[in-house]
Parts: sequence; C-alpha cells; structure tokens
Amino acid sequence: MKKKIPLILIIIVMLAACTANGGTMVATETSAPATLLPTATNQPTPTPTRNTSSPQTLIFWHPWTGTKAASITALVEEYNASNPDGVTVQVVSAGDDDYLISKVEDAITNDNVPDVLAAPSLYLRSLYADEGALAELDTFINDAESGISVEEQKTIPAVFLNLDVLDGVRYAFPADYELHFLFYNQTWAKELGFENAPTTSEQFLNQACAAASYNASDADDDNNGTGGWIYNTNAVTILSWMQVFGGGEIPEEARRGFSFNTEENQDALEFLRTIYQLDCAWTGKEADPYRYFAKRYALFYSGSSADWYRQIAMDRIQGNEDEWMVIAYPGNDGSPVVNAEVTSYGIFQSNPEKEQMAWNFVHWLVSSEAQTHLVEETYSMPVNLNLAQDLTVFLKENPEWQRLLTYLPLAKPTPHVDGWNLMQDMLQDAGWQLSLYTVKEADIPTILENMETMMNERLNDDQG
Repeated sequence: MKKKIPLILIIIVMLAACTANGGTMVATETSAPATLLPTATNQPTPTPTRNTSSPQTLIFWHPWTGTKAASITALVEEYNASNPDGVTVQVVSAGDDDYLISKVEDAITNDNVPDVLAAPSLYLRSLYADEGALAELDTFINDAESGISVEEQKTIPAVFLNLDVLDGVRYAFPADYELHFLFYNQTWAKELGFENAPTTSEQFLNQACAAASYNASDADDDNNGTGGWIYNTNAVTILSWMQVFGGGEIPEEARRGFSFNTEENQDALEFLRTIYQLDCAWTGKEADPYRYFAKRYALFYSGSSADWYRQIAMDRIQGNEDEWMVIAYPGNDGSPVVNAEVTSYGIFQSNPEKEQMAWNFVHWLVSSEAQTHLVEETYSMPVNLNLAQDLTVFLKENPEWQRLLTYLPLAKPTPHVDGWNLMQDMLQDAGWQLSLYTVKEADIPTILENMETMMNERLNDDQG
C-alpha cells in the first residue's frame, strides 16, 4: 500500500481545469491544464475583507456529526478568534441531511434562516432555483481582494466545481466530497489465493464466495454465514452496481422521463440477487461494517471516504493488522465506477455587507489551512487539493490514504436531477426486495417497471 508522496502532485495536475480569463468562475473540463501548478505552492490563507460596520454574528448550519462536527467547531472557534471583522460565527450541527433539510424548511417558513448553510448540493439548487433564497456568489468569487483566484480554482476538481452553477450563475461552493467505493481486505484475499483486487463483477463474485466458503468450513462456528460482501441496500450502492453492468443511466433533464427497465439494470439486479442467494453476501445485525471487516467476517463492504477513519479506529480496537484498501466498483467494460455525494456551502440572501462576511467565512473554510486541518482530523477528501506541503507529515504517516485521491479523476456526482430523493428510496427498496428468497429472476423486470412507473408519474405530477 506504500505510495510516494509526490502522487498528490500528479493528481492535482490531473484534476486542474482551465478557466477563461476574467470570466465567471465556471471551470471547464479538459484533458490537461493550460499550465501546470507549481509544486507544493502554498496558497495564502484568505483574509476577510475589512468593513466599517459593527461586529456581527453569522449563523452556520451543517449536517455533520462526530469527529467531522468537532473539527468544524474547532475551525469556527479559530475563525472567531482571528478574523479581522470581529465576526462571531455560531455553528449548529443538525445531525444528518434529512433533519437539516427539515430544519431549513421550517426556518424559511418562519423567516429565520441561517446565514451560511452546508447541505447536499442538489438541495441547495432547489433553494436557489425554486425558493430564490440563496445569494449569487459570482461577485464575491471574482473580487480581486476576497475572491477565488484562477490558481485556486485549478485545485478544485471541475466536475464538482461546476455542480453548483445554474444558467451560468454560481449559487453555492463545494464543501465536501464523499466518494463511494468498496473496502477490500488484501491480506485475507491473498491467503485465499487472489493476488489482485477484482476488476470485473465475476471476479468480485468469485472472491466473495471464496471468503464465504472459507468461513463456513473453518473451526470457528461463530463466523458461519459470513465472509463475502456485506449486503448493502444504500441507494448509491445499488446505483453503482447498475453502472457496473452499463446501466443506471439517469437523464440530466427529468422531462425526458426515466427508463429503469433495461437489460443492463436487469443484469445488475440479477447479479445482486444471485450473490445473496449463494450466501456470498450476507446481512449483519450490527448497523456498521467496521467490526465485521476487522474480524474477517467480510472480505468486502460498500462504504465511502467518510468510513476511512472509522475503520482505522475499529482496527485499533480489534487489533487488526490486515492490510486493506479501497477499490472502485469493478465495471464490466473495464471502467471503474466511483460515485460521489457532494455537500456544498450556500449563503442565504440578506444584505450585501452580511453576505460578504458570510462569503469571507466560506472562503476561509475551503482554504488550505482549514482543509489541512479537516484532512488530518477526519481523513476526509480535501476540496482544495493544493495541500502537498501542508500534508507532508500526514502523508508520510498515512501513505495508503493517497489512494483515495487517485479516485477523484474517476468520480462523478450522484444524479443532480429532480426526483433523486424519491429515486433513492426506490433503489433502496429494490435492493431490499432482492434479498428476499421469495423473489425470483422473473420478478426483476417487474421491480424495475414499477420503479419506472412511479418515477414518471411523479415527474408528470410535478410538471402538471
């Protein structure tokens, strides 16, 4: 798993995007940047623009919990102590995305919204396009003193930077990328006779079944029925498997309609039904996979970049010394599949002075200084990738973490379309149905047809 530290610099070059001089900040995806970034160049920490108004308070809501929430709170405290405007930020963790959205909707009704909001990118789009509640950010970003320089823009993956732009107007800014992939126990796989990680669904099935067979036949009765892949019905997991088989296509414009009942999607669902019925995938009683993975109850589990530090913590508790890695979902056409859920920062409309203060705070949160703190404390993906020099010690101590960065060029955001929330519920329900032994191969087209009908009925209702 050892990597050389300069890998992060290679990734920055791969992700750099050209931006038209003097234009609105909308990155364009190109095969190579117009100019290479200097090696490990420190970007100055943004200093909030001074103003003559009296000290003010900013309210900041976010969905994070645990170590991530604690790290954000520490950053807020640092900002409160150091910003030259005398601004005090009050931070509130909603606990999860669903409760955060409910809290925001109530706040809009009661005219008591926060100043800064970190929320799912798709939800921020609805706040801007449907509610007209968010401030446009282009003026702030293009400001010579407090904006985002062209060099800074090049350190942000274009696929994520462009996500919060509608009709040429930026209404939000990337805050966090949560990449979805598979955790894979290399040490155990090699003991089972597999030298390489699977690159196709067939190889994945073979390795999962080999692990399940081993646990079923060893001297430990407690691990019977385990060993392969921990069955996972998360919507992004089901979507990823559809994409493995060439399906999972979601139209960018909802009015085109949804077509779920395709041969590719049928193949994906049949694969999931098969791996479960062969007992090469299993469902545990514990909600989290970390202990199972550490104790070799699973060769694979579906997770995200947010699970990295949690798995490390559990390994320490369990004394697990196996080497593991993260791998992309093994696309059958040779294309690895990596989906990413994106959280972004939005600023609610208020007055120009307060919006500027809110932007100064957001800009500081995505600075190299703040991002370095978050990476070191939470192992999260940095928004700003020009961190090589700041992360020298961290990378030396965690060389395997760099593998996460190698997946950024492959990652694509989860569908940014109306109806995705409903679609997630249906994908999860489909995954659950496939785990029922009463469901047969012949039932799969009906499952997909029902999903298609429900989505298009919802679409017609919304457009009507």
